[in-house]
Amino acid sequence: MIKSRLVALILGCTILALFVFMSVCPKVFTPYAPKQTFELWLKPSASHILGTNDVGYDIFTEIVYGTSQTFFIGISSSLLALILGALIGVLSAQNGFIGQIFSGLINLFVMLPKLVCLIVLAAFAGNGYLNRILLIALFGWVETAREIRAKTIKIKSSSYIENCKIHGFGKIHIAVFHILPNLFDLLFARFLNGVNGSVMTESALSFLGIGDLYNPTWGTMINLAFRRGAFIRGAYNYLLMPAVCISLLVLAFYLIGLALKKEN
Repeated sequence: MIKSRLVALILGCTILALFVFMSVCPKVFTPYAPKQTFELWLKPSASHILGTNDVGYDIFTEIVYGTSQTFFIGISSSLLALILGALIGVLSAQNGFIGQIFSGLINLFVMLPKLVCLIVLAAFAGNGYLNRILLIALFGWVETAREIRAKTIKIKSSSYIENCKIHGFGKIHIAVFHILPNLFDLLFARFLNGVNGSVMTESALSFLGIGDLYNPTWGTMINLAFRRGAFIRGAYNYLLMPAVCISLLVLAFYLIGLALKKEN
């Protein structure tokens, strides 16, 4: 078991490190500028590993520069959703009116059709990075809040919390020094899962045409390839490689989360 976890951790960190290096130092991987043009629909060759697209951009270069765009949206929206989920989850675990209000908010968002709401709101909000990050986070905090609520209620009912109350410790002291530290492992796991969910959601929205065409993410690349006839022209790499990159990034975070997951 320990060996398999170590293998998963090494493999996940290796894939993630490759993408991080690609996003930070794109010029190491490609000599071309992201908007540098060549002949249209060139086949893969030594000078163009994945060929070129319908406007003459090098496909591999677009993938390399799209890494940072995908990373930025995935991590930013996951962090924001984590903060929202943690705050709402803790508040919903409180006794009385406040707990009921925030528990009701969680139940409301659970029932909402996430993708449909995102498509409708994104159509009104526009395709900017900030808008997509806010929208993904707005519908990405629910699972975190539910798990935080459940664990907070469990911690609050434990004997050592009761002992703290008996010894006169206040609610703030108990929350900061006894409840919050016991939530760190769950928050970290939710962050990793949140990045996966954010990347997949952003890719789905971009594939549906809700994305920045000038600074494309991997999902936007799939949308453009599909709309501009990559399949008809046999440019399958233009369709498949962004999808492969999305799958590998999601796999990396999944393997890291699996390796660091605590046994019950």
